[in-house]
Amino acid sequence: MEIYTPIPQPKTFGPLGNLPLIDKESPTLSLCKLAEEYGPIFRMEFHGGFSTIFLSGHELVAEVCNDSKFDKSLLGGLSKVRAFSGDGLFTSKTSEPNWQKAHNILVPSFSQQAMKGYHSMMVDIAQQLVQKWERLNHNESIDVPDDMTRLTLDTIGLCGFGYRFNSFYRENHNPFIISMVNSLDEAMHQSTRLPVQNKLLYKRKKQFEKDIQSMFSLVDQLIAERKEQGDQGETDMLARMLSAKDPHTGEKLDDENIRFQIITFLIAGHETTSGLLSFALYLLLKNPEVLKKAYEEVDQIFTDTVPTYKQVTRLKYIRMILNESLRLYPTAPQFTLYAKEDMVIGGKYQINKKQNVAILLPQLHRDKTAWGEDVEEFRPERFKDPSKIPHDAFKPFGNGQRACIGMQFALHEAALLLGMILQKFNLVDHSNYHLKIKQTMTLKPDQFTMQVKLRDKRDNDVAVNKNHSSHIKKIYNSPNSSIIGINNQPLLVLYGSNMGTAKAIAYEISEMASSYGIRSELSALDDAVNKLPTEGAVLIITSSYNGKPPKNARKFVQWLETLEQGELNGVQYAVFGCGDTNWANTYQEVSRFIDEQLVQKGASRFSPRGEADVSGDIEEQLQVWKQTMWSHAMEFFGLTQFEVNQNTLSIQYINNESQGIFPSNSMETVNRVLYRYRLNGNDQVILTTNNETFSYLPLNQTLILSELLMDYVDLHHSATREQIKELAEYTDCPPHKRELEYLLQNGVYEEQIVRKQVTMLDLLEKYQACEMPFERFMELLPPQKVMAGIV
Repeated sequence: MEIYTPIPQPKTFGPLGNLPLIDKESPTLSLCKLAEEYGPIFRMEFHGGFSTIFLSGHELVAEVCNDSKFDKSLLGGLSKVRAFSGDGLFTSKTSEPNWQKAHNILVPSFSQQAMKGYHSMMVDIAQQLVQKWERLNHNESIDVPDDMTRLTLDTIGLCGFGYRFNSFYRENHNPFIISMVNSLDEAMHQSTRLPVQNKLLYKRKKQFEKDIQSMFSLVDQLIAERKEQGDQGETDMLARMLSAKDPHTGEKLDDENIRFQIITFLIAGHETTSGLLSFALYLLLKNPEVLKKAYEEVDQIFTDTVPTYKQVTRLKYIRMILNESLRLYPTAPQFTLYAKEDMVIGGKYQINKKQNVAILLPQLHRDKTAWGEDVEEFRPERFKDPSKIPHDAFKPFGNGQRACIGMQFALHEAALLLGMILQKFNLVDHSNYHLKIKQTMTLKPDQFTMQVKLRDKRDNDVAVNKNHSSHIKKIYNSPNSSIIGINNQPLLVLYGSNMGTAKAIAYEISEMASSYGIRSELSALDDAVNKLPTEGAVLIITSSYNGKPPKNARKFVQWLETLEQGELNGVQYAVFGCGDTNWANTYQEVSRFIDEQLVQKGASRFSPRGEADVSGDIEEQLQVWKQTMWSHAMEFFGLTQFEVNQNTLSIQYINNESQGIFPSNSMETVNRVLYRYRLNGNDQVILTTNNETFSYLPLNQTLILSELLMDYVDLHHSATREQIKELAEYTDCPPHKRELEYLLQNGVYEEQIVRKQVTMLDLLEKYQACEMPFERFMELLPPQKVMAGIV
């Protein structure tokens, strides 16, 4: 008989078990104190024989953070939150149909393209906070958690549901937020009381029910109003909830589940992010050297009055600050799993089937065996190299398939706001604040106030001018040449993508190949099972999703594993992986596995595997790989190329150290469009559509026309046959119409359009009789190259 090591347990108090040891006001933090005494694993018993095992050692956590052996548990506080969030994403069981359905439907709401669309709305709300702080009286203090709550609630309300809480225009919080805070607080306390206590506290129970109905009332109103106004071309989360179908079942979400999803996003989308921003500001106040570096980065990058999406993605040190803040003070401080089967962890601790195991994140993030002896120090540089982040020792956004899908939304919002605050203000610790943590279901600094002073604009301008005194120069070109001899060697471009980024890259490469005269085909990886060609080449673009293949690549990966050595002889391929270093322990896992499997099964790699980090400069990484891949392809297949008018990609050097690639149209090209259509580039426009094809455009928001033309569409792409055909249809002049139609002929198109890289704009300028409307011109333009975002 095997003998197991007993799991440590504090002393019990009769039928109450270990319950009296938990501080009802700060349950997680009191459990962390017990972890300091009893070690990385200990057991707690509660009334009725119910028990939970608490873990805080990264090696033990790594064993239980395995979706095949453990799943999310809803016992404890989450079971009480379920009273008002139902089977929403956060509080549903993985086995419930609505979890998978909603997950499939809502994941695209956090894609790279979606994130870019949210940016201007995030700026809108952030500017309201900045304006409020600018207008404060001298020596007036700021209630930081309160203002951060107003900001994050308004942001998720506007981005997610097109609703303005207008928190900065009212003295007291919106009734919804009051009911939400009350409900979260009561849910936490219910989980620490005996059942009989909850029954006896009649007034609290009635208030809990009243607060829930108050939340339901607002959300049901949002749903009803959106349904009443009909489809106006919205592309926000609510629009997806109401109209999108699960691609696997073809089913939509019902109204009750939509209610629960909205409440879930309003809670998760504001509570944790407001806490993150509050802790980050506190830590900056207490660490002046870090604050100085943060100012330097912001002054270097935020050179415009209003930060652009690109600029926010370049705030590397600010991201390190946010991650280090989450390490020390994870705002969602624990999550609970249950065992699917009997097992042993750590080689000696028995875990029974259905046993609950809770991860104490504040303690896990201070595991000295993973992070070193300086765990209490605020040192953002820990996150400079994502590959050095300890495996399974950093989990502020949860784990596995139940991890937070809004991670990139939260981090982009937080980086933007923190950058805008530092751009404008000096932070002042006027009261020498000493940290006290308040816990509801999340953590926040309690009664944290500070003051701000407007920064000296002259100093800021000097820093900006100094950082931008270096010249702008050309770094390299993407393959801007046509290829001779490729027609007999087709290209198959395969993608594995859940959220659209990998698919967009694959589409771009396929389109580029077609414009060069390459016979190109685009398909999902699963469609290529048993069909990898030995003729031509195969390009595979795939993401990793918590270390697992995307849904449209699972069959392909399984198929690769079943093949014998040599079965893929003759297949020529290259792989490019999309990943996110915020999930460092599974970064590029799928692309790496596919690459290795293909070689093992006999395929030949004609170019090394490439990879890109959507939390980094994905554009530069992708462009470098494409240049290398095309070069290797030319050599491997014995092809030749001839030079044509080249589109260039520019880079700006800052202090001759860091660099960033900005794939946008030149102002000269934008002015050509404006002149052709007699438009004013300073005009503000709002784009609307009911066609999901144009989700890459910033729909239903106000923006400057010249910026739209510069950043969102590709004006340099060679005209496609579809574009030329439509130009001809809009041309009444018979000679010009015939000339355009002549360009569609085989051979003529390749010679006159592809080789010379003639664009649709070039043709519009040449054929003035063409009366294609500006709206249709915009619809026919391809999207600008892929930006950083969620994979």
